[in-house]
Amino acid sequence: MIPVGLLRPPRRDARIARNGAAMADDLGLEQLYSAMAGDDDFIGSVVRAVVRDSLTDIEVIRYRQDVLADCCADPAMPRALYAIATEATSVRRWIGRGREPRAKLGLALQPLEALVHHLRELRRTCAKYAASCTSDGLVRLREVLADQLDDGYLAMLEQHLAALYFDNGMIFSAGIGAGNKADRIILHEPPRSAERTLLRRRSGTEFEAPSDFEHNNDPLRDVIEPPLESVAEVISNATDNVQDFFRRLRTELAFYLGCLNLRERLTRTGTPVCFPVLAPEGGVTLRCRDLRDAALSLTATDVVGNDIDAAGATLVVVTGANSGGKSTFLRSVGTAQLMMQAGMFVTAEAFTADVRDGVFTHFVRGEDPGMKHGRLDEELARMREITDRIRPGAMLLCNEPFASTNDREAAAVAEPIVSALLDSGVKIVLVTHLFELTSQRYAAGSESDLFLRVERASDGRRTYRVRTGAPAPTSHGGDIFAEIFGSRPEAP
Repeated sequence: MIPVGLLRPPRRDARIARNGAAMADDLGLEQLYSAMAGDDDFIGSVVRAVVRDSLTDIEVIRYRQDVLADCCADPAMPRALYAIATEATSVRRWIGRGREPRAKLGLALQPLEALVHHLRELRRTCAKYAASCTSDGLVRLREVLADQLDDGYLAMLEQHLAALYFDNGMIFSAGIGAGNKADRIILHEPPRSAERTLLRRRSGTEFEAPSDFEHNNDPLRDVIEPPLESVAEVISNATDNVQDFFRRLRTELAFYLGCLNLRERLTRTGTPVCFPVLAPEGGVTLRCRDLRDAALSLTATDVVGNDIDAAGATLVVVTGANSGGKSTFLRSVGTAQLMMQAGMFVTAEAFTADVRDGVFTHFVRGEDPGMKHGRLDEELARMREITDRIRPGAMLLCNEPFASTNDREAAAVAEPIVSALLDSGVKIVLVTHLFELTSQRYAAGSESDLFLRVERASDGRRTYRVRTGAPAPTSHGGDIFAEIFGSRPEAP
């Protein structure tokens, strides 16, 4: 079995984080997946699975980043390899079930011969792009193919496959068993010459005899069929193994092609991309320059980025004006964390963060159409699901939690939940208008809390930038009222 080893080093299990069930919907990842898939549904299915299963092993993430860097440096290389793997996986496997052994063997040989051709093309393509393969993953794959599938080996394999059509007859050896029946039947290497003499005794123990598989009463059937059945089984297993290798290769390359598709789309909109720097294990940090929401950047060219330094912060609180970009910032942080832990680039000029053991989201939901639960009941039920599943060391993104009740009651509900999660080692990024909750924590002055506020110009315009700042008692909803109705609402 030839190892692929592009998503992780061979024989190394990658630790996978447990992410929240609502994460993809809350962060708008479907738009990201669609851009990565392009017109290839198979790539789409692969990137959904790979991005969803966040890595927690720093070395495996870096290993994947290195492979992706090679692919970005020379996109023609992974695309050429993917084309070969796709063609190889489409080789049709004929089912020989119920057929006589010689026909079954013939059906098994045809796809294996085609796959040997694709193995040769794969090795040549890897050699062609040798200069582009500097990462451990691609170098190892190229070296394994060059070592195990050199021209001499492939030529010998093709010779053996051609011989198994038995154009020059078959050579068996057998003994006499119970009831004078053939026993200990062994199929030997087929003769290379077509010279045969009908029923001519060659020695005291050798002779040549014709066989006619058209007749069921052929006396040689009992000698010929058992070893041919075994050979057909061996060839079928070999075909399955080679095709399984190409399937795994195609799957792992599909992730990198999805990344290339996304990078090209982002580049066209002028969005910066960079490979994130992973903080040492045990550290808590979030630093970014010009961080943007990846999904929003796919459809807009004027997305505003943010510069944040949250080193040492386990609670990041974002407050400020309504429609000021708080939710967009929250999605940009969550999406960048997932992309980083998938081994991808992120949409920023620079990004550094620690690896988290899962990303969970708690965003605002609409009213229950069945009217079985109120908004607060529904939020508490979802928060209970999160606290049951979340692990120490995970990340929780909260967007306006408990907004369905008044400020004091919401603070009374949220404060013990937030404190308990922080005590367990969960990092929280909280977008909220709850002034009582945020003002109390701000007054406490914890070094592990960072307070951010979205900018608002003096004339009420939103800049969509996030800056450090204390929570304010107003979300400036009057600005939106004035924009729509032309004047501010009168004070009661």
